[in-house]
Amino acid sequence: MDMDIRHLINIVTEAGLTAKELSKHNGAYVNTLIQKAKAGPVPLDPAIPISSFNKYQGTVNGKVGLARETIAALEDNLAINTPLPSAPMFILADGSKVQGAWGALYKGPEYAGPRGTKLYNSGHLAELFMGLAVSVKFIRLGEPITDNEVLDFLKANTIEQHLTSKGSYTGNLRFHFNESIVYNNVYNKTDRLTFTAIIPGKSAGELVNQLESGRLNSDLLALMSSSVRYANESPSVASSINMVATDPNSNQIVITSDGTSDAKMTKADLIMSIDGRTINLFSLKTFGTKTYGQISGVGLSQVKAWFDTSFGIDITPMSHGIQQATTPQEKFHELLKLYDDSYDMIKNIVDNQSPETKSEIVQKFAAATKLHINGKNNEDIEVVKLDDKIKDGNYKILKVSDNLEDAMSKFDLYTQLTKSANSRTLQIFVKPEAGVKVSRQSNKLCQFRSFKAGDNYRNYFEIGPMLEKLIQIGPVSNTIDDDELPVSSSSERQSEPLGNKNTMGRTRRKH
Repeated sequence: MDMDIRHLINIVTEAGLTAKELSKHNGAYVNTLIQKAKAGPVPLDPAIPISSFNKYQGTVNGKVGLARETIAALEDNLAINTPLPSAPMFILADGSKVQGAWGALYKGPEYAGPRGTKLYNSGHLAELFMGLAVSVKFIRLGEPITDNEVLDFLKANTIEQHLTSKGSYTGNLRFHFNESIVYNNVYNKTDRLTFTAIIPGKSAGELVNQLESGRLNSDLLALMSSSVRYANESPSVASSINMVATDPNSNQIVITSDGTSDAKMTKADLIMSIDGRTINLFSLKTFGTKTYGQISGVGLSQVKAWFDTSFGIDITPMSHGIQQATTPQEKFHELLKLYDDSYDMIKNIVDNQSPETKSEIVQKFAAATKLHINGKNNEDIEVVKLDDKIKDGNYKILKVSDNLEDAMSKFDLYTQLTKSANSRTLQIFVKPEAGVKVSRQSNKLCQFRSFKAGDNYRNYFEIGPMLEKLIQIGPVSNTIDDDELPVSSSSERQSEPLGNKNTMGRTRRKH
């Protein structure tokens, strides 16, 4: 690892420190800032526009001091709950003072939330680990790889700020590596492998912090082991390696992980291409992930698309409220009313579906699954779910096949609407066979959930255990036994400290 990145990591792992953030956790954040300011200059947030730095000329390594009056105001806020000043006073390297802004200060990992809160998103790092493992598998010419080899490859990456084409910082970190692959076979050729991963700065920075401490959290060790196990066992990875190994010409192998851009034209988190041609597309999830897609927002176009793709309902005759609403909050409440007003219609459609009747609602559920997993362009995406709990690693492979609709149509379904002040969740369940008891929600097919998260409004498509089993094509188990699904057996279905671990594939298969 390039140790010049150390300063960068110290200042990119969180968002800016706003006055609202300072007010959190009963003064804990204010106390943290007081202690930091008394110890020396505090860092500015690198994500603020470059133009904002112009008035802070003379900073040292992107840091400023806090004036005595600002520290005193913080102490008064902590002691007697006086209001925070509208803006802090900064001290520059030459001793001069300039009025700053709370939002210009960087909120680092020392401003941790309540005890037990993780400082990273496991899903972000699952994308990174998978890209690393697949890259190492290519470099090792398809030979079995180990956790330590992936760890060494990670440390050999260049880590830097990720910039836009215009040179502004995106808030993400970029992992990058170029490697020559030499084949000692009849072709005696050299390929070039390029690995690039764009990972949100908070998660990436915390990973680097843990690496430098010599310890990874147990869930990250499990994710790494799961990625290694998948790379060792995956037929699609093995096929791609064989493709370049048997090609007498030199190849350019590019493995890119970039799940950060909402505007990206693919649903894939990891893309493998050879000589400019896409070979494999992967979507990475952890075992606990239920969300597979979204059409978020409360505008008329988003809401119409959400109800059409989810239930086949045209909400135009019922859209007057959303069209008349003037604020996002008002539009959101109109969206919740649409769930309530259309639920009886949806329930009747679902209730009328049975294995003996061809149902348009099943077509919609199957199409929604394909849309949210494969995207608008119906890409051939392999969803890899990595286990973040088992030390030796584990994974599942999910893929939507063309016969998903037929498989779904073999079930009797029923639905349920769950309401709260700021959410609606419409759930679709499979009816168990008469007399069969099922564990809680194990018979859930999927759900459509709209909710408010802070100032944002989300419409999520989430799959349940039943749908996951329908589209699972690889380990943990390779097939579905009739006694694994709580339905009639006649139903037809689609098929710790960093140590010296040596993780080889051990797949439990059913024959």
